[in-house]
Amino acid sequence: MSISDYLAELVCAQLDGRKPTELPQEIALEEILDIAHRNHMDYLFLGALLKTEGIPEEYMGAMRSRVMRSLMRTVTQVTELKEMERSFEEAGIKNQPMKGARMKFFYPAPEMREMSDIDVLIDGACMQKATEILVEKGYTLFRSVKHHDIYQKAPFMVVEAHKVMYDKTVDEEQYKYFSNFSRAVLRDGMKYTYDFNPEDFYVYMMAHMAKHFYTMGCGIRNLVDVYVYREKFGAVLNEEYVKAELKKCGILEFTKHMEKLAAIWLKGEKSSPFYEDLFQYMMDSGIYGKDENGIWNKFSEEKMKNKDATPSQLKRWYYFPPLSYMAEYYPWLETCPFLLPVAWGIRAFRGIFMKKGEKKRKMVHEIEADKVKTYQTIYQNMGLHFKK
Repeated sequence: MSISDYLAELVCAQLDGRKPTELPQEIALEEILDIAHRNHMDYLFLGALLKTEGIPEEYMGAMRSRVMRSLMRTVTQVTELKEMERSFEEAGIKNQPMKGARMKFFYPAPEMREMSDIDVLIDGACMQKATEILVEKGYTLFRSVKHHDIYQKAPFMVVEAHKVMYDKTVDEEQYKYFSNFSRAVLRDGMKYTYDFNPEDFYVYMMAHMAKHFYTMGCGIRNLVDVYVYREKFGAVLNEEYVKAELKKCGILEFTKHMEKLAAIWLKGEKSSPFYEDLFQYMMDSGIYGKDENGIWNKFSEEKMKNKDATPSQLKRWYYFPPLSYMAEYYPWLETCPFLLPVAWGIRAFRGIFMKKGEKKRKMVHEIEADKVKTYQTIYQNMGLHFKK
């Protein structure tokens, strides 16, 4: 049994509420522990493993601790989310919980879907009032990042208050598509709290996934989201509407590939070398992706111009990335694009003294031509042509 097959067994066992098969001898437990950590899937993977026999006792304590920590985080997040929604309702603050703050409740149990923070869209006219409420609840402003403010409360709570639902620097068309509450509907029994209907939530879910895939890569937890959502709503979704809206956003091909990969992984459908490469790439990316993954969409675009990118071109692009890439990490370039050489210098200085920079340089210098071609093929087939 391959590692991907056994990971699928663990996920499906948790979702179905059954005991999974025991860990095969050919699969290293350490590898599963690492994948669970990097993809924020402790409850799904390790929670399932704890139900099996034959796990060495020296691992059991650490696994129980990680699963319990994940469970307590979810309990706290759900409690905080409900309290925040109640306060926003009482204060008349127009808001819409986003991403995992909604996806959690489509799983058989919220703890099965971990999340790092609570994302919520706040109407611009209500942002100051929302800030006051968060401060009253013990949150402090950590920093403002382009289109959202990050609030923290010890020991681990994070709330991201979004001014807009989509990042303008990634794709202009999708920014316009998700620019306001026009596609949201009031939640039953609420006056100021909004949600998407099932079709529009799916479009947004895939747009958010595509954005991460394009900029830094995204992990396999996203595939579980696709699987869970389609299992729950697939029979009632207006598929023609969904396809039309995905096409408007430029992510229809991307969505088809992710739906297919989710079915291959979690339903046992027939795979192919392309999907095997894609799954490995996503599993290695982890939940937040990797900085260096942003290079592959550039090479994809080059190949679409009938050019085959080489390792030497990769090196040149790595040391002197274009404005569209640099603006992700240096937002001030959006208003001062002529300072791009300055940003290159800052990036180079940081790269020299940071361990992350050393790893990326090593990756660039050691990359083989066949790897470049593999990654190019992945991004080319995704059909992501974001317009900035």
